[in-house]
Amino acid sequence: MSGPDCTPWILTLDIGSSSVRAVVRDCNARVLGGRGIGKSLATLKAGDDGRAVFNPKEVLEACNRAIDTALDSLGVEASNIAGVAIDSFGSSLLAVDGSGAPVSDVLCYADTRGSAQAGSWRKTLDETHEHDRTGVRLHASYWPAQLAFLLGENRELRKARFWPVGTWLMRQWFGAGGEMASLSAMSWTGLLDRRTKTYDPVWMERLGLCPEQLPGLNDFAHARQGLLETFSKRWPSLARVPWFSPVIDGAAANVGGGAHQPGTLAVTLGTTCAMRVVARGEPLKLPLGLWQYQVDANRPLVGGALTEGGGVFDWACRLTGIQPGTVLEDAIKERRPGQGGLVLVPLLAGERAPGWNDAARGTLGGISLATTGMDVVLAAIEGVACRLARLFELIRPIVGENPKVTASGGLLASRAWQRALADAMGVAIHPCLEPEATGRGMALLALEALGMKTGWEPELGDVIEPNFERHLEYNELMQRQTGLEVKVNG
Repeated sequence: MSGPDCTPWILTLDIGSSSVRAVVRDCNARVLGGRGIGKSLATLKAGDDGRAVFNPKEVLEACNRAIDTALDSLGVEASNIAGVAIDSFGSSLLAVDGSGAPVSDVLCYADTRGSAQAGSWRKTLDETHEHDRTGVRLHASYWPAQLAFLLGENRELRKARFWPVGTWLMRQWFGAGGEMASLSAMSWTGLLDRRTKTYDPVWMERLGLCPEQLPGLNDFAHARQGLLETFSKRWPSLARVPWFSPVIDGAAANVGGGAHQPGTLAVTLGTTCAMRVVARGEPLKLPLGLWQYQVDANRPLVGGALTEGGGVFDWACRLTGIQPGTVLEDAIKERRPGQGGLVLVPLLAGERAPGWNDAARGTLGGISLATTGMDVVLAAIEGVACRLARLFELIRPIVGENPKVTASGGLLASRAWQRALADAMGVAIHPCLEPEATGRGMALLALEALGMKTGWEPELGDVIEPNFERHLEYNELMQRQTGLEVKVNG
C-alpha cells in the first residue's frame, strides 16, 4: 500500500536541545494526517562557567510524555507501528555508576568547560595526526576534552562508565544487558578510529579508560525488543516492535534531506549552518577543516558545521531595526555582493569549521558615514554566504564534480538567502520542502532496516540557479573576508 497513511508505520523520536518530538510516519516516511504527534520541552541548563547540560531524568520524562501524546492520538491505530527510530543531538555524554544510575548531568556539544584542555592539547599534540585518526578536531565539543574536564573535577568518576544519552534511555526502557551505542552516536564523540570503527587506543590510554567503561558498538539496524513491564503496559503497541539503535540528528537530517548517497550535498541553514555529504568510501585524506562521522557502518558522513547562520542575521536585524520581509527582499534583489562596501567576519560566537577557534571574534570592516542599516543586514547575509562557500571549497573534492546540492532550514523561506547561497557557492540549489528532514530520515532508515522499499527523494522546490557574475563578485568578497579574519584572529 502506498497511499496516504500507508502501513507499516514508524514512530520517530527526535531528542533535540530544546524539545523532544515523537512523530509517527507512514510507509513513505510521511507524517500522518492530523495525528500521531507528541512534543515535550527539554530544558538546557547553561552557566557562565561554560556548562551546557541536561538532567537525564528530565530527558527521559520528556521522551515518555512525547510518546504518550503521539500514541494517545492514534488509539487502536497504534498497532500499525512496526518500529521505533531515535535520534539525539550530537554529541551527548553521561557518566553512570555500576548499576547504570547517572552520576553526572548530560553534557551536550555546547558545553565548553573542556576548552582549556583542548587548547593545551592543540599546543602539545600533532592535531593533523589526531584528526586523521578520529575524524574530528581537538575541541571542547568532543568527548576527550569533556572527559578530561569531568575526570579532573571529580576523581571518583574514574570508575564510572560513559554513555551517550541514547544508550542510557534504552537501558531505562529495556533494562540492563549489553548496553550498546551506534557507530553514528560514537563517531560524533571523537573517541572512534574513523578507519577501524573501533575505539581509538591512543585516546583510551591518554584518558585512562578501559573498554568496559564505554558502550559496545553496533549499527542502527541493531534493535532491541521486549520493553520492561512498566513500559509494556504503558505502550502495548510498542512492546514487541524493534527499537533501533539511536543515531545522531545530523546523520538523520542528511538522509531525510535527500543526501543519503554519494554525490548529493546537504546544506542546513538555520540558527547555525552545516554542510554534509555521504562519502564514496573512506576518505584517504580528510581536509583538516572538516569532520567525518557515520550514518552507519557503510556510509561515512563528511562535512562541517558553522556557529554562524540565522543567529547572525537576527543580530543584524535587531541592531538596525530592519525587519525581514518584502522591503529587505527587494533591497537585496537590487544590490550586488559587496556593494555597500562592508565586509563582515560573522564569528559572533566563536568558530567551528573550518578553523575550530573558540576564541575567534567577528568584526565588521569598511564602515563610513554613508553606511546604512540595510548595508549592515546585507553584509550579514553575504558574510554567512561567504563562510559557506569557503566550506564548500573544502568539501568539493569529496563530493565530486557537478554535485546536487539540497538545502533546508528556516532561512530557505527567504529568496534572498536562496540566491546568496547559490551565487556564493556557484552551484544550483535545490530547496528541500520537507519541514522535518530529521524525522523523515529516521523513518527512512527504519524502513530500510525492516526491508521496506520506499522513495528516498524528498519533495524539492524550484531550482535556484547561480548568477556567474555575482559568483565572481562573491569570490572577491570572500578573499576580502579571509584577509580581514586573518588580521583579527590570526
